Amino acid sequence: MRRKRYQRGFSLVELIVVIVLLGLLAGGAGLLIVRPIEAYEDQVRRQQLVDQAEMALRQIARDVRRALPNSIRIAPVGSGFAVEMVNTVDGARYRDEFGGEFAASNDTLEFSAGDTDFNLLGSFNVLTPGAFGLRQRLVIYNTSAADVYTDAALNSNPGIITPAGTALSLSTNVPPTQDPEHHITMAPAFQFAQRSPGQRIFVVDGPTSYICNPATGRIVRHVGYDYSVAQPTPPAGGSSAVVVSQLGGCSMTYSPGSAQRGGILTIEITIADGGEAVSLLHQVHVVNLP
Repeated sequence: MRRKRYQRGFSLVELIVVIVLLGLLAGGAGLLIVRPIEAYEDQVRRQQLVDQAEMALRQIARDVRRALPNSIRIAPVGSGFAVEMVNTVDGARYRDEFGGEFAASNDTLEFSAGDTDFNLLGSFNVLTPGAFGLRQRLVIYNTSAADVYTDAALNSNPGIITPAGTALSLSTNVPPTQDPEHHITMAPAFQFAQRSPGQRIFVVDGPTSYICNPATGRIVRHVGYDYSVAQPTPPAGGSSAVVVSQLGGCSMTYSPGSAQRGGILTIEITIADGGEAVSLLHQVHVVNLP
C-alpha cells in the first residue's frame, strides 16, 4: 500500500513575515544611500549659492573700479539699495605745456578760454583714431557726484564734462623725432574750468546702475540710459540684465574718501534657496583721484 506524499510550502504568515523583514532591510539600506545623496545635493546647492553671490560681487566691483572718480552715489530701495556710477571707457593725461617738438598752439589744452584741440601725453589705451562714440564725452577734474550728473543731465557748461552733441574725434600727431601723441579735436570749442593736478582726462559713455531689491528677490544691472539729476531707482530706458535671481537680502555702505585716500565701498548680499542662505561680504577700494 502506497503512502501519499504531501508537498509542504510557506504559510501565509511566514510569507508576510518575510516580506516585512525584507521591507525593513530595504528601508535601512535606503537610508544609507539617501543620506549621502541628500548631503551631496545640499553641498552642491550651497556651492551654487556661493558662486552666484561671488560672481555678482565681482561684477559690481569691476564696474566700480572702472567708474569715473567721485561719481558713485547710493540711494535706498526698500530694504535694499541702488548704486549708480559713471562708466569710463578710457583715460589718459593731457598736455598742458609745450615739450620737445610739441610747441604748436594746438598741442596744449587751454583753460583760460574755449579750446578746440589738444594733445595727450602719449595715447589712450583702448580708443583708436577716429570719431568718438555718440554717447562718449570728456571729463576733467570731477570732484562731486552731484556736479557731474547735474551738468550732464542739464547739458550745462560749468567746465567739467563736455555737453552732449559735442563732436569729438581722435587722431595721432607724429613729429620727426618724438614719440607719437593722440590729438583730440572738439567742435564747438569747450572750456574746462579747472586743471587736474595729475593732468587726468577721462572718456565716459554714460551711467551704470545696480538695483538690489529684496522685495523682488533680484539684483538688476542697468546701462545705456540717460543722465538724471536725481538718482533713478530704477532708471528709465536703456537695457537691463538680472545679476542675481535668488536674493534674500542686501546692504551697502560707502565711505567716499578724500584726495589723500581712496574710498571704500562695502557690499553684503544674501542668497537663499531650499531653506538655506549664504551671505557674502565684499569691500571695494575706490580710487577718487580726479
